[in-house]
Amino acid sequence: MAGLNDSCTDLEVLLKRYYLSVAYGIIFVVGLVGNITSIGIYLAKLRPWKSSSIIMVNLALTDLLYVLTMPFLVYYYSNGESWMLGDFMCRFVRFAFHFHLYGSILSLSCVAVFRFLVVIQPLRVVEVQQKVWGIVACLVVWIVSAAEVTPMLTFISLTHKDNMTFCIDFLTFPLFLNHSCANFLHVLNAARL
Repeated sequence: MAGLNDSCTDLEVLLKRYYLSVAYGIIFVVGLVGNITSIGIYLAKLRPWKSSSIIMVNLALTDLLYVLTMPFLVYYYSNGESWMLGDFMCRFVRFAFHFHLYGSILSLSCVAVFRFLVVIQPLRVVEVQQKVWGIVACLVVWIVSAAEVTPMLTFISLTHKDNMTFCIDFLTFPLFLNHSCANFLHVLNAARL
């Protein structure tokens, strides 16, 4: 049974080191070019602004900000989950990754809701397409994303070589990797063990 666990652990390490690094690198390049292009087109060419246009620019912006966290994760996973950028950057990158990820998901949900309303209530299209509704939807997306992700700042930690445990409020967890930038998912998995 120990041999099976070792091979699974080796496979996990290989997947994180090579697959995630390459996948995040590709996502970074494609996402950077695509989102900068779409934001440029929206800002330069699209007039008049409607609620859907405002939401789409917000979606491209949240996706662009999400993509900008990818080089840090490529660095982290390609170095065998060794983080050398300090505690602040660990917290900031993990927070930004999840904040913009949730912002993108909620922006896509807004697009779906607005399109649903236009199909269900075709006579109220003019009302739904007013700029104010797009601005309100985007503000709600940013506020809800921040509310969802801000508590996780207490769950993000940078582990150090000389300290083999880390504390989060009243809980203490053992550390298995030195200089690891552990996000809240690692903490939740450790708490279940």
